[in-house]
Amino acid sequence: MAGALLDGPVRVHNNAMSGKARKPKAGSPEKRDAGLRQDVQEAIDRAWPDGIVELSYDPDESYFWEVDEELRAAFHHIANAHLLYEREAQGEPIWWGSDAGDEEPPDEMTNSRSYHVFFLSPEGEAFTCEIETEVVTEPEFMAEEFEEGAWGEDPLADRNSGTRRTGWVVAVSLVAPFAVIEFGDRTSYDDGSGGGAEIEPYAKNEDGEWINLEEEFRKAKGDQAYEILLKLRAEIRDILEKHGVAVLPAGEWRRAAPRLRGGEETCMAIEDRPVRVLDAFFFEQM
Repeated sequence: MAGALLDGPVRVHNNAMSGKARKPKAGSPEKRDAGLRQDVQEAIDRAWPDGIVELSYDPDESYFWEVDEELRAAFHHIANAHLLYEREAQGEPIWWGSDAGDEEPPDEMTNSRSYHVFFLSPEGEAFTCEIETEVVTEPEFMAEEFEEGAWGEDPLADRNSGTRRTGWVVAVSLVAPFAVIEFGDRTSYDDGSGGGAEIEPYAKNEDGEWINLEEEFRKAKGDQAYEILLKLRAEIRDILEKHGVAVLPAGEWRRAAPRLRGGEETCMAIEDRPVRVLDAFFFEQM
């Protein structure tokens, strides 16, 4: 999904914790989902007491607005790395290209989310790739009722150059002070379009098996480049935890939270699987 660097905070209101992430402690197991870390379970119980995961807004409730500027400043100050992209939680229209404006219909509408995304990439050729795509354009003189084939044998096409950067997708939940840091790419094109920087990038091989993109990067770029990536991830984690945001490892966010279900407008693609911890804190509204 393409995104844009949006201005101004959008706040999410729910019944979630408004303070720092709690340390695990002994407590009653009455409402616990088997195998979940206690601080995660407490946040789920507080945020979704009825078991329904959904968005509602209030300008004052999310803890995130107490730390977002500090996180952004700290990310900008990481040596030999760049904060290249942000995606606000609230969905907004996007216009591609410098000549586009709000008088024209938007090229895309983003869904509202329960989390804010940062994308950080190290400096260096190993993390940058020049790309180019072909875009078929509609001639300005083409009538609405044009016949198929009116373009001739060769459709009009433009070359759209861009850059792909490799780094870390940092998603910070507005529901509770948790974050995930996942390997990913961000593409940006000269026409203003872009994509990537998703928590779960999907890639399969010819046999339909999931590809470990992080491991594929290590094989392609070498151990030294991979170590640079891991160092950046550790710095990001330290910044988040310093500001009271606990980082959930993949082994934790992949766990099921079976008593939860999505609301009518919650887009989690959970029809054929249990809701996961990730879905409880990081989800989209249709």
